[in-house]
Amino acid sequence: MSRITVDDSLRAQLLGLRGKVELCDSKGKILGHFLPVDETTRLPHPDDGCPYTTEELQRFQQETGGRYLSEIWKGLQQT
Repeated sequence: MSRITVDDSLRAQLLGLRGKVELCDSKGKILGHFLPVDETTRLPHPDDGCPYTTEELQRFQQETGGRYLSEIWKGLQQT
């Protein structure tokens, strides 16, 4: 991943943002997207949204079963 050092003015604008933000030039052309990180974990902020409800995540944790990756690869080679 590339890294760009921003000046203090842009840093001030980016601090405190939550969620994905479009970065545009003065003509409105989108240059890219900025995704703030939670400074304590260095991961995207949890409020960015998980596609699953708390109940679904708890249910996923309780599920059993599945296959080893080697079994999945073997099955894919047979098709």
